[in-house]
Amino acid sequence: MTKLPAWIVALGWCSAPPVLAALAPELADLAGRIDYGFYNEDARAIEAARTTLKRLGDSPDVNYYRDFAALRLAQLEPAERARTALVSDCAGRAVAPDAKGPAAAEAWILVAACAEVAHSGRRVEQALERARALDDDHPRIALVEAWTLQRELADDAALRDAVTEKWQEVVAGFDVWNGSPDAPQWGHAEALAALGEFALARGEARTARDLIERALLLAPDYRFAMELRGRIQGNGSAVRAP
Repeated sequence: MTKLPAWIVALGWCSAPPVLAALAPELADLAGRIDYGFYNEDARAIEAARTTLKRLGDSPDVNYYRDFAALRLAQLEPAERARTALVSDCAGRAVAPDAKGPAAAEAWILVAACAEVAHSGRRVEQALERARALDDDHPRIALVEAWTLQRELADDAALRDAVTEKWQEVVAGFDVWNGSPDAPQWGHAEALAALGEFALARGEARTARDLIERALLLAPDYRFAMELRGRIQGNGSAVRAP
């Protein structure tokens, strides 16, 4: 479950002051609902959390999770035009120029993730460049790069090894990441499941199973990972792109 980012109030994501401490439990609950909705592929749960976030003002931490909810909704949305509409505000957002450190890097990574969903390559590059300058070792930088590479190359069998290697890089980055426990935690389970899918496609069932089980330890309700596990167990579940 995503943890409340107490550090994110210093981002400069907008000019409004941070939320009051009394709001923290509600925001933490909403962050968890976004995670639940994504891993269960329940768009209504994410939309409900997003609607509540819209009523909580414009503080940096609220804005972060409102944009994060838009990203997760877009990742579940099959229609490209609808996906782009959901993330347009997030992809166009700018972090305050004087914001520094890992907190600002998190904000730029979210901008890049939204821009990737919208297929705005130049914006992705710009946001990731800002993030690298602030926290070059952050594994979600490689995560966004992997999403882009998979979208561009996964249909080309000759280039699929490059995508697999990128997912291996992402997983390795998360495995050694020493990010703040209060920082957002998304991405690790998705990377493990994606790498597991590629292992399964190569016929490496044992490797795939280990990766998928690790993903489910992080996100027990992760429906995509459960579908992959079902295929390994011979249940005939269809494998699809994460």
